[in-house]
Amino acid sequence: MSSVILQIEEGTFALSLVDKAAVGYLDTWQAPGGATLADVTLADYDTASPAWSCQATSGALTATANLTTVEVPATFCEPAQSIPQPASTSFSLDMTFLQDANIVDGINRYLFENDTKEAYVFYGLAGEDPPKMIGRVRLIAGTIGGAARSTLTFDVSLPFSRKPDAEFGDTTASQIVNGDGTVGPPPVATAAASYAPA
Repeated sequence: MSSVILQIEEGTFALSLVDKAAVGYLDTWQAPGGATLADVTLADYDTASPAWSCQATSGALTATANLTTVEVPATFCEPAQSIPQPASTSFSLDMTFLQDANIVDGINRYLFENDTKEAYVFYGLAGEDPPKMIGRVRLIAGTIGGAARSTLTFDVSLPFSRKPDAEFGDTTASQIVNGDGTVGPPPVATAAASYAPA
């Protein structure tokens, strides 16, 4: 297999506050209205939020190992031991944005206004096509201001409430891996990916 290169040329980012009073609401929802990764679109999220993609300069789904150890003391027969006890991995969406406190409907205001609230998030590396992911994060306000006469940015790390759902692949073939450990619909193959037998 040859090397594979991934570059973000048309990233997408959108948020929508979790509304527990929504009709049919379930705590298992990963997107507004209970939409799944296979059918969710940017139109399902807060109206202003798709525009924030143009403020993003960097974004990454970051996994952090959650590892503790059990210490077993030495006995007359064996030396002491440290036994690793892995727990569920923690995930966060780590983003860098151009500051936009100078506009009314910017990402700076949204995060400041909704600090600590839970929100649905959509993050894509190729527009609305895979690879992409959805899930629920806790919002954290971003930095406002900084050095004089410079382009101001801010970093924010949005922790996931649970493991997100992710779709791997591209428009020719993809596979959804849900945060609950199940695998979504079978891989989608389009005519562009098919070929005639030799």
